[in-house]
Amino acid sequence: MWTRILFWNLKNKKKFLLTCIFCLTVILYATNFYSTSSLIQNTHYKTKCDLDYAKHLIIDMCSLYEQESSSIMGNLCPHLCDKANSYGYYQNYRMSDCNVKGHLSENTFDLSKSVLIYELYKDKDKIPEIPNKLVLKSTKQYYLDFDTHLDFDFKDKPILEQLKYLKMYIDSTLQTKFGIKLDPNELKAWSYEYEKDKKSAIEFLKNDMALKRTYDFNYYVKLFASDNFHFYLEALQSEDKRKMSNFIQNLMTLTSQDEYLFYTFYRSKPGAIKIYGSCGHFYMVEFAHPLTYRVRLMDLTERKKLALQFLDLVHNLDSTYLLKKVNMTLKSEPVQMCDVKLDNFGLNYEGKLRIIDTDMASPDSYLFSEKICDRNEDCHFFDCKSYCSPETKKCIGKRVNNNLQAVCEKIFDNDLNKLDGILTGIQFESNTHDEIMNKLKICKKPGTYKNSDIPDMTDHRISRTLANLLLDEGIKLGIKQ
Repeated sequence: MWTRILFWNLKNKKKFLLTCIFCLTVILYATNFYSTSSLIQNTHYKTKCDLDYAKHLIIDMCSLYEQESSSIMGNLCPHLCDKANSYGYYQNYRMSDCNVKGHLSENTFDLSKSVLIYELYKDKDKIPEIPNKLVLKSTKQYYLDFDTHLDFDFKDKPILEQLKYLKMYIDSTLQTKFGIKLDPNELKAWSYEYEKDKKSAIEFLKNDMALKRTYDFNYYVKLFASDNFHFYLEALQSEDKRKMSNFIQNLMTLTSQDEYLFYTFYRSKPGAIKIYGSCGHFYMVEFAHPLTYRVRLMDLTERKKLALQFLDLVHNLDSTYLLKKVNMTLKSEPVQMCDVKLDNFGLNYEGKLRIIDTDMASPDSYLFSEKICDRNEDCHFFDCKSYCSPETKKCIGKRVNNNLQAVCEKIFDNDLNKLDGILTGIQFESNTHDEIMNKLKICKKPGTYKNSDIPDMTDHRISRTLANLLLDEGIKLGIKQ
């Protein structure tokens, strides 16, 4: 009966259509509200910092590891999955990440990235080189979330055929992320030696200096999987096809995560977080207290030491981080930091500066291209500024400012709150304060590129001048010349 009344009251199709849309919207909203409410009420994990959820992620990984046919491996698996060990863990690096991020409801939250603080309850004297508090990281929650693109029959393919596939993957990774090209004949030559004299070929892989001199395929396998390299050697020694495919799958799962790639590739460089190993898709690094809100509590001496460490880091990023073999000689290429803020840096337990978020740190060759543009902003990548040529209407394909300029603008100074600026948040000695502020001003605004509004590169002589002004008796840390 009510339908007849409805049709009677609707004078035209437009009113009918609008009424249908309105009714449908009400129904969908009610259904969505009900399902969302039910989900929130039924889920056991209420926030990203929930202890039980952190435990759940590790337990899930360990349950896969303990399966007889498991492909999960890692030097940390026996320790992490040993129920006899005493440790605790909880989610997330920064307190800001613990805030609930609501959209449909105040109780919903984002679980796109896992960062677990791992606290080991042990006697420090037993393992003095490993601190009690460490960090487990992964870009995804579960091992099975990673798609490694291995065929179903991959495990049955011969060892050397699997290595050809691995070489293609490493070639692609090195060229895409670091602009490095491998000699296409290296694997072929080593494969010949492996078939001729397996023992001798494997012994060569154990020689760090021999591999470093060649910078070949096997060098990068060891670089990206140094803590699990023995699995690779065991698979080669026993010609175990399944073990080799498991090794390759784990390597691809880890190196598909940009931060893991950064930490392993630059593992010996100043500012790079120390990596202790992995289990499945999780890798463990040293804990570094984020600098967020910490700087304003620092005294003068602490600020000076921290500023000197930043100057040292910038020097290394620009000249020692990335070395490429060009015509048989090694040449450096700057590694650009494109998201420069206190949140992305921290201090480890020894007070050493560490980069704790490397998502926006990449070499020039990876960052910039000569793409079509209408204005300069089309060429920028966060703090890495580039320039749109008015003649060609293309980006010039390089960074216009540099790391030093960005650090001076965003770290040494802070326009949002001067107290958070390492150099602006405190009064220096009367004989140096004005000079430090003057050099900081030049460092922040060294001039503009081609009469645009883009800051130009800051001359590194400013860095040396600032370092000399900041050096005190008792403060011995300076930048390497």
